[in-house]
Amino acid sequence: MSKKCVKCGHPLPEDASFCPCCTAVQAEKQEIQTPRRWKKKALVAAVVLLILAGAGAVFSMYHRPVAYEANAQIVYPDKDHSYKLLVTYSESDGMAGQAQGDRTDLLADGLDSALPCQLYVLNEETGEVAWEEFAEKVKSCEVETVPQENSKKLEYMEPAHDENFPNAAYVSNLHFMADTGSNDIFWKLTMENGDTISLKTRLTIEKQEVVTYRPEDTPMETTEELNTLLASIENEVSSDTPVYLYLPAVTYDGEITFGDHVWQIFGSMDGDAATTFNGTVHVNGKNGNYGIVSGIRFEGNSGTGLNANCFVLLSGCSFSGWDIAAIAQDGSWVSASDCTFTDNGTALKLNTSISYGSSPDFLNNTFTGNGTAVCIDRLPGNEILNFAGSIFSGNGTDIENKTKHTVDTANAVFE
Repeated sequence: MSKKCVKCGHPLPEDASFCPCCTAVQAEKQEIQTPRRWKKKALVAAVVLLILAGAGAVFSMYHRPVAYEANAQIVYPDKDHSYKLLVTYSESDGMAGQAQGDRTDLLADGLDSALPCQLYVLNEETGEVAWEEFAEKVKSCEVETVPQENSKKLEYMEPAHDENFPNAAYVSNLHFMADTGSNDIFWKLTMENGDTISLKTRLTIEKQEVVTYRPEDTPMETTEELNTLLASIENEVSSDTPVYLYLPAVTYDGEITFGDHVWQIFGSMDGDAATTFNGTVHVNGKNGNYGIVSGIRFEGNSGTGLNANCFVLLSGCSFSGWDIAAIAQDGSWVSASDCTFTDNGTALKLNTSISYGSSPDFLNNTFTGNGTAVCIDRLPGNEILNFAGSIFSGNGTDIENKTKHTVDTANAVFE
């Protein structure tokens, strides 16, 4: 016996579990630890976090910003419905959902021009214009022009909504010369949810050959000579070819008709003499042809001074003594800048079925002593007629706006 009681020291057998003398238990006491409940809680929390992380990853993947790219039109899926976005240069095409991915225009050498590049947004299901609700989802809209090889960069205006194109979401006016060449126009929209939408269109401007007539080379001193020249132009020059006509400082009596071409008609002065028309001048045009008339006097005693049957831009001209100095009728337009209208029954009359030909601006004109300075008989569209810098003085009526069209005279002068 080598084992002793842990309490009284009495000898015990090796396998004794208690002492017969003092009844003390011989096994060593071990501390029993209570279960740690925090481990269970941690395990539950870890499982919850794992589930949340997985759901977050799925949510993040589903809502991760997406880049949409296309050549001139695209369908953008939204949580409510899908939108069709398209780029075009024509309001009618935009409303019809027809994009223009490539366009080529001709421009006569020495001229500059502008073209409104327009972005339309339609409801994909209904085809209806939806730019207002779509615009609320847009964070920014940008345009960039990139010239192709041997081309010049197109100048452009920052895109914005334009009341002259009320159905377009954004409009960027592109400015170019005859030698501009080809440019890619990139539209980029950044959405509030981080998505990006990129569209591209290409505009090519080609220089157009012109035919020029000058008084030192061609007889045009009288009405008969001028009418003979105009008849030969109609017969010998394609209507697609612009005609530059430099007129001498003479007076032409009787009616004159400029036919179906793109016209640049320049008047001249020689001392007190100037290029003058005493009879009605008709400017005709089809398929987008137009006339630019500069530096000419229109002096009459009744009737109509200028009858526009296409888009006509008047610059630095004067009108006096007419029942109607200048009129735009069905499918035509007249715009004037730096012109003088004096002692006419009606100086400028708009009675047309188109919204405007190229410009709704009537800048820096002088209307003096007319019965009615400006008469708006018929004019569709929502463009704003701008008379900035124009002076209205001594007229019976300054602006007779029968259609209640929007007119901006904030920067005009009324005396």
